[in-house]
Amino acid sequence: MKRYLAITAALALVLTACGHAAPDSTPTLTAATETTQATAAPAEPPQGIGSGALRMLTAAADGVYYQVFNDWEINYTDTMGRALVYAIDEQTGDARPVCSLPGCAHDSAACPAWSNGNVTLCYGDGDEVYLLLFYYNDETSYYRWERIGADHTQRTVLATIEPGQSVVGRGVAVDDVNLYYSLLDEDNRHQTLWAVDTAGGQMQRIYTWDDLADGTGEYCPEMYTLLEVSGRQMTFAKMVQTNDALTKAMQVCAVNLTDGSITPRQRYERDTGNVLVQGDGMEKRNLISYRNDYHILTEGSRGGLANCNYQSGEVGFVDAAVDTLTPVADGFPTTRDGWECYYSLSGFADGWLVWVDECGRDEDGNGTGENTTRQYFCRDGVKTELTQQRYVPGKDVRNIRILDAQQGRVLAAYDTKTGTVHDVDKDGTTYTRPMNWDVYGVIALDDLLAGSTDFTPLNFAE
Repeated sequence: MKRYLAITAALALVLTACGHAAPDSTPTLTAATETTQATAAPAEPPQGIGSGALRMLTAAADGVYYQVFNDWEINYTDTMGRALVYAIDEQTGDARPVCSLPGCAHDSAACPAWSNGNVTLCYGDGDEVYLLLFYYNDETSYYRWERIGADHTQRTVLATIEPGQSVVGRGVAVDDVNLYYSLLDEDNRHQTLWAVDTAGGQMQRIYTWDDLADGTGEYCPEMYTLLEVSGRQMTFAKMVQTNDALTKAMQVCAVNLTDGSITPRQRYERDTGNVLVQGDGMEKRNLISYRNDYHILTEGSRGGLANCNYQSGEVGFVDAAVDTLTPVADGFPTTRDGWECYYSLSGFADGWLVWVDECGRDEDGNGTGENTTRQYFCRDGVKTELTQQRYVPGKDVRNIRILDAQQGRVLAAYDTKTGTVHDVDKDGTTYTRPMNWDVYGVIALDDLLAGSTDFTPLNFAE
């Protein structure tokens, strides 16, 4: 099944030097000009969009993975405590706050790594870290872009988004001058592409998708997601689906930042293939087995499209920028009389992760179909089923959750810590309740593929 990154959460202000640093060692912060989307005028064609090749941003960069942790996720306590942006070294398993200020206690908004729970997404660009934050308010909730500099001594406000608009999740890019992102307006019917100067904070609208044929679609929102970048071109795709929920396609377009032009590209059509039948009488229903099903990659460190064939058990990767299909692996469980299968794909620097959801499987013939999820790691066309699992109270046995795989190492939530925490009900009565926390660690990819569970737990250091 498709798994999406959620864009929810919210963060506190930013941004000077960290507390407790010696006066002569505290840098002077010069924040970028703060401008709202409401005052930014579109340019046709875009002016001063920047230079250099575009590069996609994800949480993973050069052997490091960026993530926000609350104290309670680290110490397994009742109190949430502070929340900090951590840089996880996937080779050693060390996790340190993204802050290099001498003597910093990481306990206030003066710290570059300070989050206070409002950081929604982290994006790494070498040693620089871009943050998407959400500030919650009943009337004026809004998103904001901020950046932690490469020396990790200051944080800068880049752009404050006009209330009512939301940043379209996956798909953010930078070049030598700008950060590029897209917005969805309050009624979920209009999408725009924006650039913000990472040095000065000036913003300009590059494109509005209402100007593209079939731009908003029948379903709402059918927004365009950035798949990949090359040179000065950004390739986007969106799903187009009709009311019968059977006819689905991926519409691709390319935005050229040099001249601001946009070109509708190929359209990948879903092929419904054969229709199978399950059960008799009241239990009878159709099983749709697609020969070609397409999904936008929403997890991992690679963008693009997945191509899934639930009849033959094949999964491939579509590079929509050049319209090529690269096989990932084959021989996966398939849809057949009795149960359905769905695949999802995540791409990493070191390979591919394929999830296979089997719905209604009834191998023992007792009439009680079960839902199971298997995961496979694939590289060079060879797939290995990952048998490592963890027990989550209340949710039974689950697969480990892989966050990243790069430079021969894997970062994963490989275990679950259970305990009891105190809480207060609406009447003010204190009570205790069970709590589960993810336990994160790293392991060599080859060891993981060999079935090892010998993870190195993350070492959270100051």
